[in-house]
Amino acid sequence: MPTPRELLERFRRSRRALVLAAVVVAMVVATVADVPGRLSALAPSYAPAEPTARPSPTATVGAGGLSSLTTSVNEQLDRCTPGRAQLARCGQAPPLGRGTWLGTPGGAPVSLDDLRGSVVLVEIFSASCIACRRAARYLTAWQTRYRDAGLRVVGVHSPQFSFETDEQQLAATLDELGITFPVLQDEGFATLTDYRSRVVPASYLVDAGGTVRAISFGEGGHRRVERQVRALLGERDPRADLPGPVGTLDDGQDAEPGTTPQIDLADAKGRRVDGESDEAVGDDTRFRLPSGQPEGTFSLGGVWRTRTEQLTPRAGAVARVAYRGRAAYQLVSGDGTLTVTTSAGLTRRVQVRGRARLLPVHTSRTSGPETLTIRYEGDLEVYAFSFG
Repeated sequence: MPTPRELLERFRRSRRALVLAAVVVAMVVATVADVPGRLSALAPSYAPAEPTARPSPTATVGAGGLSSLTTSVNEQLDRCTPGRAQLARCGQAPPLGRGTWLGTPGGAPVSLDDLRGSVVLVEIFSASCIACRRAARYLTAWQTRYRDAGLRVVGVHSPQFSFETDEQQLAATLDELGITFPVLQDEGFATLTDYRSRVVPASYLVDAGGTVRAISFGEGGHRRVERQVRALLGERDPRADLPGPVGTLDDGQDAEPGTTPQIDLADAKGRRVDGESDEAVGDDTRFRLPSGQPEGTFSLGGVWRTRTEQLTPRAGAVARVAYRGRAAYQLVSGDGTLTVTTSAGLTRRVQVRGRARLLPVHTSRTSGPETLTIRYEGDLEVYAFSFG
């Protein structure tokens, strides 16, 4: 007969075996259900992830695609091919999620159910995304042109940077852009996720019955989207006498084909090209500019502090960026000065004061390749380069 000590040892062995078996079963179940993939899909990322915790700015029509993490509410969105000219029927539009509303009386929420009977354009955007800013010009023009015919534009602001969650700053930016349609501050990216978007800007056209009929990602498809708007307004009321189309806005702000996409400096995805002598200086890093600068990349020189969303230049630090376009912008906050030198040796100074803004640092009459070197002085936070 086993002694009490032997019985205790047997119990310990059997307990370890049961724990090990439970772990193995859990791993098998997780693999079959793709739990690791679903959990990693929820991680914040600027790159196309599933779903996107933060949106990725894009200037390419049809870029990205719908995220694959579906629910019973949004699974039929797969019936829409983003960027396709032909209208489809892609299920009922998901409800708009939680968050603060701007541009409504007393901050009252907007419900898609309350907008039944109207054609609704749901626009997901970020105020710091220059492609979204250019798209906003068309949204405002369409709202003005077609409101009496039954169009309603609703904005969903999904911030790229944490400073964009400040509602006062967002309100000031909306005023700058002349946006008067209702805008939801997308708390926790709930609406972005429910609409399965991975990029901004993203447009969802909803007919008078609440069905999503077309999806568009990126900028540049304004003629196609307007044709779809007009078609849905015609479905809503076949007898409607629609005003003439807006077409292309003749203000010179549309990006030319081949314009370099936005570069987020703290999340460069391989677009930073530095010298090999990077070294730590306390909590900062010393960089050296490389001998060449490929188009669509940037590099750093001098001492910088790198953070999750932004870079902090120390006194005399420089950045160099090579791009293609008519104009270059710096998303920057703080108090200080940018000294910008072009490839031709022309120099200008740009003053920075206060909250984060997209400041123009160089403009040209024609679109083409350019390389800028920027020297930073003062207390500044630098987030991105954008181009137009």
